[in-house]
Parts: sequence; structure tokens; C-alpha cells
Amino acid sequence: MVYNERYNKWISDSAFDEETRRELMRIKDDEKEIEERFYKDLEFGTGGLRGIIGYGTNRMNRYTVGRATQGLANKILKEKNTEKSGVAISFDSRNMSREFSELSA
Repeated sequence: MVYNERYNKWISDSAFDEETRRELMRIKDDEKEIEERFYKDLEFGTGGLRGIIGYGTNRMNRYTVGRATQGLANKILKEKNTEKSGVAISFDSRNMSREFSELSA
């Protein structure tokens, strides 16, 4: 039951904001919802990082977007001669696209 461990970390770790922890506490008695939100990490696919907006490792939120952004930055920095390179970040009409692009920037 790795998903329960992930859920418990999100509701107890001060790295996650109070709003996040409050929302997740509302589902504390819904085992199926906890499992759905935490049984895996949201995957980056051919269409990018996409999923249901909400809190959990299998949802689009500031934490999963931040983690993916940091992973990409780490990969870029490992490549040769990228110190002076840049990236383009944009957004579209999808829900929270602008907020996620600003977070990534």
C-alpha cells in the first residue's frame, strides 16, 4: 500500500501547504479516492504532462508540475554547453495552464 504512505506524507509534511493538506483530509475515509490520487506518479506522455487537476502524485498541481520542471532543468544542465541556453515556456487555454507556466518559469 505505497499509496497510503504517499497520502500520509502529503497530509503531514509541512512542505505541502495548508490548503493541500485540508483538501486531502476531506478524503481521509475514501480509500478508493486516496488510491486513485496516490497509486502512481503522474506520467509525462506524448502530449506532455496532463491529468486531472487536484492534489496527489497522480494529479496536476503545483507540486507535480514543480517536480517535472526541476527534473527537466536537471537534465538540461547535465547536457554539455547548455549553461547559456534558454527554454521557452508558454501556456494555452487549458485550466490552470497560465499558473503552471508561471510556476515553471
